[in-house]
Amino acid sequence: MPGLTRRELARRGALAGAALAMPGWAAAEAMAPAPLGKLRRAVRGPVRTPPSSGQLLYNERYGGIKPLAVLLAADAGDVQAAVRWAARNDVPITARSGGHGYAGYASARGGLVVDLRRLDRISVGSGRATIGPGAQLVDVYRKLAGAGATIPAGSCPSVGIGGHALGGGMGLAGRRFGLTCDNVASLRIVTADGRLVTADADTNPDLYWACRGGGGGNFGIVTSFQMRTHAVGSASWFFVSWPWASAGAALAAWQSLAPSTTSRLTSIFSLGTGSGSPTVTALGQYFGSESQLRALVRPLRSVSGARFSSGTSGYFALQRRWAGCATISTAACHTRGTEPGGTLPRARFAAKSDYVADPLSSAGRAALLGAIERRQNQGAGSGALLLDAYGGAINRVSADATAFVHRDVMFGIQELAYFSSAGQSRALSWLQSTHAALGPYTTGAGYQNYIDPTLRSWQQAYYGANYDRLVEVKRRYDPDGLFTFAQAIGS
Repeated sequence: MPGLTRRELARRGALAGAALAMPGWAAAEAMAPAPLGKLRRAVRGPVRTPPSSGQLLYNERYGGIKPLAVLLAADAGDVQAAVRWAARNDVPITARSGGHGYAGYASARGGLVVDLRRLDRISVGSGRATIGPGAQLVDVYRKLAGAGATIPAGSCPSVGIGGHALGGGMGLAGRRFGLTCDNVASLRIVTADGRLVTADADTNPDLYWACRGGGGGNFGIVTSFQMRTHAVGSASWFFVSWPWASAGAALAAWQSLAPSTTSRLTSIFSLGTGSGSPTVTALGQYFGSESQLRALVRPLRSVSGARFSSGTSGYFALQRRWAGCATISTAACHTRGTEPGGTLPRARFAAKSDYVADPLSSAGRAALLGAIERRQNQGAGSGALLLDAYGGAINRVSADATAFVHRDVMFGIQELAYFSSAGQSRALSWLQSTHAALGPYTTGAGYQNYIDPTLRSWQQAYYGANYDRLVEVKRRYDPDGLFTFAQAIGS
């Protein structure tokens, strides 16, 4: 099985994004504006004044955003002090967990970035884990695997769990155990008045509801999560590819199987540009035996030209493979420049998303294939469409039980374009035309963790019927709009 992240699947045959080493940050104490001195005296962690926050963000498109300062918070007290300081001085404030947000909202032009990477402690108990928002997914999987447990989450290893959980959290255990947000038992969050409060089913239940799918950066800064964990030791996997001539038949077979089969299987289908011709693949993770899995996915294996492989692996070893880290150390399985020894590159990309509620017709399938063929012919970068199977545990949760409203769909589609600076215009044009071409076959909704700064009517797309309630929660806990950005709740 290839050791590929979902983003690496999207980038087959692509011009790889250049990786930037993080330069040293000078303190510039003498040149800092006077209010920063008060902030420095109020916190334990360093307050840095870099020339740019580009070092903070995974997507190189937003490397030019320049904050006033970056606080590397040492603890929850630092976060409280930062929030109070920002409110008193009318300074924009934002939090960064892993910096993978798609629109660069983890930085604030002229504002204060509260960097949570040091709030990364993970402790595991009986059926529960307490996890800091700055913990990266590969480290979460590693720590929990040591206790024979896991939580459902994504496969990109250096994503911080904070934003991931707040916006939903889809991954290859999703149909079995639900979204990451579905497994949040409680959380601690600093609200706009600087208080550190608990939110769970009994304490601040409206805030608890909103923070499970209501998106990062909206209601405060989370300092820890308590997660429900699930016992697991191993899992089976499959990977299959087909020639492009079989792409339509492969997609038809996958959509007939993946969203409706046993919840023990979660699968991703990928259409992408490649070297010479487009590529079509599918992969999946199954909580059961390899022989059961092979029988289950026989319809995929029966499509003409299928090249199939499968196996069984220890659970953490399998997560390392999904992360593209099977042949490197866990320490190296972090974004270069953000963690000591990290080797994974950053990228320059843009994305959109859609949801599909009914099986795609032949015309709908042709629309997906045609989009990839146009990007293949366009050149100047790469493109991909990644389809995540929903159903199972995800759809057993009612749409209003949490803020995550997308509970009645078959699968989500992520539309991705990678490019160099010179190819950005063509890439963005391709994304817009692809989104429009898929419109007749999709619901009009979008996944808030694939946040899209160009999306119109994003309130309805991300939150649907839950948006008005989210606005009410926002007004209660942040009446003056301290936590704001272009697509913030209530903005």
